[in-house]
Amino acid sequence: MSLWEDYEAEWEFSKDFPHGIPCDVWESADGPILVEEMTTDHIRNCMQVVGEDDPWWDRFQLELDRRRRTAFHAV
Repeated sequence: MSLWEDYEAEWEFSKDFPHGIPCDVWESADGPILVEEMTTDHIRNCMQVVGEDDPWWDRFQLELDRRRRTAFHAV
């Protein structure tokens, strides 16, 4: 692979995943934080930042859904 092809692949990746690949750790301004340890408001704010087209949106939505299920079953 040429240097140009490496650059092009990296550019494509950053275009598709501007906030990185969704996982259990979000890189916040204050450093890494587990999604499950984020406050609900923090998650909602991050969802506004990334937008619905970003894969992180789905990861954050999964966490909010998990919290709703847990709260529902706790009652």
